[in-house]
Amino acid sequence: MKNIKIFLAAGAIAATAGCAKAGLVAHFPMEVRSGQIQELISGNRFAVQGHFSPENVPGAVGQALRFDGYTSWIDASLTNILPEGNKKMTLSFYTALPSYPIVKIDENTSEKTAIVTCLDENAKTGFGVFIGFDGKWSFKAYVGGWPVEVNVSTPMPTYQWNNIVAVVDCDSRSITLYNNGEAVGSARCSGSLSFGGGSFKMGRGNLENYSGPFLLTSYNGLIDDIKIWDEAISQETIRAWKAENPADLDIPASRFADDILRPRFHGMPAAAWTNECHGMVWSDGRYHLFFQKNADGPYMARLHWGHISSENLYDWREEKIAIAPGDPYDIKGCWSGCVFTDDVITNGKPNIIYTAVDYGRATIAGASPDDASLLDWTKWSNNPIINGRPGGLSDDFRDPYFFRNGENAYIIVGSSKDGIGTTTLHRYNPANSTWSNDGALFFTGKSASADGRFWEMPNITPMADGKWLFTATPLSTSTGVRTIYWTGTINADGTFAPAPNFPSGKNVELNSRDGFGLLSPTIYNHDGKTIALGIVPDKLSGQDNWNLGWAHCYSLPREWSLDNDGILVQKPFSGLTGMRSSTKFTRDAFDLAGTLSLDPVSGRAVEIEAVFTIGNYPFGFNIFKNSSAEATITYNYASSSLTVDFSRLNRLINDGGVYNGVYTLTLPEYLRRGSDIKINLFIDHSILDIFINDRWASSIRVFPTDSDANGIEAFSNNGSTAVKSLRAWTLDPTASSGIDGIIADSVADDNGPVNVYSLTGQLLLQGADRETALDTLPAGLYIVGNRKVAKTN
Repeated sequence: MKNIKIFLAAGAIAATAGCAKAGLVAHFPMEVRSGQIQELISGNRFAVQGHFSPENVPGAVGQALRFDGYTSWIDASLTNILPEGNKKMTLSFYTALPSYPIVKIDENTSEKTAIVTCLDENAKTGFGVFIGFDGKWSFKAYVGGWPVEVNVSTPMPTYQWNNIVAVVDCDSRSITLYNNGEAVGSARCSGSLSFGGGSFKMGRGNLENYSGPFLLTSYNGLIDDIKIWDEAISQETIRAWKAENPADLDIPASRFADDILRPRFHGMPAAAWTNECHGMVWSDGRYHLFFQKNADGPYMARLHWGHISSENLYDWREEKIAIAPGDPYDIKGCWSGCVFTDDVITNGKPNIIYTAVDYGRATIAGASPDDASLLDWTKWSNNPIINGRPGGLSDDFRDPYFFRNGENAYIIVGSSKDGIGTTTLHRYNPANSTWSNDGALFFTGKSASADGRFWEMPNITPMADGKWLFTATPLSTSTGVRTIYWTGTINADGTFAPAPNFPSGKNVELNSRDGFGLLSPTIYNHDGKTIALGIVPDKLSGQDNWNLGWAHCYSLPREWSLDNDGILVQKPFSGLTGMRSSTKFTRDAFDLAGTLSLDPVSGRAVEIEAVFTIGNYPFGFNIFKNSSAEATITYNYASSSLTVDFSRLNRLINDGGVYNGVYTLTLPEYLRRGSDIKINLFIDHSILDIFINDRWASSIRVFPTDSDANGIEAFSNNGSTAVKSLRAWTLDPTASSGIDGIIADSVADDNGPVNVYSLTGQLLLQGADRETALDTLPAGLYIVGNRKVAKTN
């Protein structure tokens, strides 16, 4: 009857009220019509309030309402459905949630936010169901003018339907709470219910705690089928209630469907807030990337380990939260760490180590996956494995990273010693499966000005020819937060020895300071490639993030290598060519003077790849162009630099006082006139990834607000510039139409050995005979050498 009633006119609903089950006095099905829900017994309608349009998803019964965690709620009302002297009532509703409300920032609090409530503390009437930051929940009601509270000692389960039922039976002097038909708490009561009608709130209550514009006492999740009876329903009846559909906590696609600023093919959660990604691994046919997450809104608070996955590193989907705070040692948050695989310690399976934070200190803990899907994780029984920072260091101690060198396994952790960034070194003892914590240091910077006062997200990666790459993101350098690197070797005692040409760290980005650009990269060796990507913060105001509903994203994946001097070389991940659609621009061997439109390619999901011969005049691209303004990307031969200028765009300002819309990327090497420069540019709505000569890279955020700012041009100012090749494509991360040329194989001779790749860029066979390369592979499309080949059987 639920789905039928919601579409009846108010008069028809009133006429059917007498046909409702005896004792049912209020019923909110939660289907939205014209922005409102309806209480079926009275026929009254109530607006769904919030920044985004109301979102229905398949519910436990019919349709459930999705609450976004920081803006959405309903202020309904109840008539005097429980008259004076009533001694019995039952409240029932379904709810599912991915995480618990924040309630307060960085504070262990007993306060709870309401899921549903009509409690009036001043009038001493009503009832409600409340939940805390730790997931522990309660029912509170006024009985005989006195408050009676039933607390449930275990957290409410996440990612499933919870049929919450409170049964008040004053004749039996009891209040009993049920979840999915099982009793979970009880209390004694006497007298009669104190209820006077009035406001009935859903998704929040009267408690209002804020951090900037963000309400911390909102509810994130699904609420469905709220019912109130003026009788005590039996447990036998309650046990028979079952959800019709599984709980779907995916963010509805409609929320950001018209968002012209949200990236489409860069990794990021489906909504709300992310910080560093930390740990990538290939498992069960997908790349899995983990990251710092707050699901309750686009702001930093009580960190979880989020999880996204992809077959190709550009078409991402969000999975359920991997690790959540909840144990005494990580009740404040599960902070950054890494994913690692080791034949000895993890039996070849991916495991997590992370920074576990309570309200006093940080320790190092771990978790293991339940299966190869990596969707469910179990924290180690011996947590924490490193019980706090060693002596002589600052209180900052976080972001563990695992590595093995020969027979020895180590963990390094970011910290500070004498005001300079450092990393601790912890050695694994296989005899008792423990880690040392004796104060040994892996590597320390030379000065705070150059190398920072604290190192976040340290990472040590084996590279070719016995070299190792060490990266860290230091705080408080002379130019603020940026990511730097050294190359060197690992000593016999597990410490790091930088190469002689690295007296201090070198910048990963061509232009990065004060927390702009790629930071804290995740680095993963897979199929002969070293793949790196990191967070590129949006640097917007809290109010802008509130309006958008999301904060931050990750760079496109880059392929990293080292040159003969140990200098970092960066180029786009080869599999990104799989996004190229059939809408493209191609022109070769011509002189460019003035501007050249790249029609039919336009918009905010575009790749440009061009090779210019450097001459006497500045050249580059206009992007985000409309009739009044454009952004320019200009190469200037005199300074051997690329200038990216957004200053004329109408945009959300994210760089005022730092860049003011103008970013100068000075190349580490001077490119002379007559030499070639390759510029590879990826545009994704509010982020640019720029690669130069398949050697240097930078990622930059920009937020153009004009909906028609979609034009793209190439230009050469003041004179002509020779163009060897100019290509552009509209990008579609959900398609594979651009698979031709996905890999430019260095082993592509018609008679020689070839490498075989999947269409996502995964290396399947190396140095295979061309004639028999596909014999052992199943039917499908492959890249053999540099040709697309279909195997039909």
